[in-house]
Amino acid sequence: MKRTLLFFTVVLLFAGEYITLDNGKVIELKPDGTWHEVKVIKKGSDTIALKPDGTWEKVEAKKIEAANKLETAVDKKYKDEPLVKTLLGKWEGDGIFMEFEPSSAKIKIKKGHTNRVIEGKWIVEKVDEKSKTVTVNIGEGARLGFLTFGGEIRKIKIKDNNTIVDKTDAIEGKVYTLYRRR
Repeated sequence: MKRTLLFFTVVLLFAGEYITLDNGKVIELKPDGTWHEVKVIKKGSDTIALKPDGTWEKVEAKKIEAANKLETAVDKKYKDEPLVKTLLGKWEGDGIFMEFEPSSAKIKIKKGHTNRVIEGKWIVEKVDEKSKTVTVNIGEGARLGFLTFGGEIRKIKIKDNNTIVDKTDAIEGKVYTLYRRR
């Protein structure tokens, strides 16, 4: 009896939590705070999670939770802010291009001879009216509480309706000034 109880306790402690991301991929959140992608298959009436290391675990289908939608309470709060609305449209500067639409965003940054592209859904993380700065997360795959999977956070200062400054890489000495593209 003690062995059985100990076995179930160990299984519960080390069993991961499975989350389905918005893009359909399933990840396992490990107790140590790390995560990895798993492949979920059906075998008869069983649901099995295949892990990258070749091991597998039988899981209940209801234990595979869908991740929170990207539209968070914070995003809804800032949705109608004038500074956020100013971002909508196409912006271009020296070696950088940004496009913000209501449901998606795209950034192209020239790095040497290649372009780095980030695109996907975007949410507003923070608006600072005093400094006219909007912090956005672009290309986020999913969010689980304070954890985000994928995407990139950009800190953008609104100069006026036709000029914005991306201060994200200021620590590396790179500040991009972008102008509204007509």
